[in-house]
Amino acid sequence: MAAPSTYKQLLEAKQTIQQLLAEIQQLQNEMNVMKGFTLQQSLDMAQISLNREFHFGPKYNARFKSSMVRTFQEFCKLCRSDAKDDLELAVTKAKIDGALRIACGDDIEPFEVRYAEENLYRWLREEEVNA
Repeated sequence: MAAPSTYKQLLEAKQTIQQLLAEIQQLQNEMNVMKGFTLQQSLDMAQISLNREFHFGPKYNARFKSSMVRTFQEFCKLCRSDAKDDLELAVTKAKIDGALRIACGDDIEPFEVRYAEENLYRWLREEEVNA
């Protein structure tokens, strides 16, 4: 039995690489959709909560939405800039924690705790919902 030609092996490898690249692109697209969905869902839940708890109506919820989008964009820009020099994002994390301390007081969990994988988006247990 003759060994496959080098040319044929190269063509097969090229085809495999192209398929993998297409799959990676599809996964990146799906991730972008999921991120966008999660951001929109977070905004929706925040506006519903502000209405239910603090009686925010259309005027104040519009102001909140505008502020949230600006704040998100501000921190995204900071994160991109920070990532050029520091993959650990120390400046970004410190600025977010600092802004949260101003907004919420000193009783906040550090960035690393809030964003630990086990603490990220998950279905809440009943006792957490009623707390």
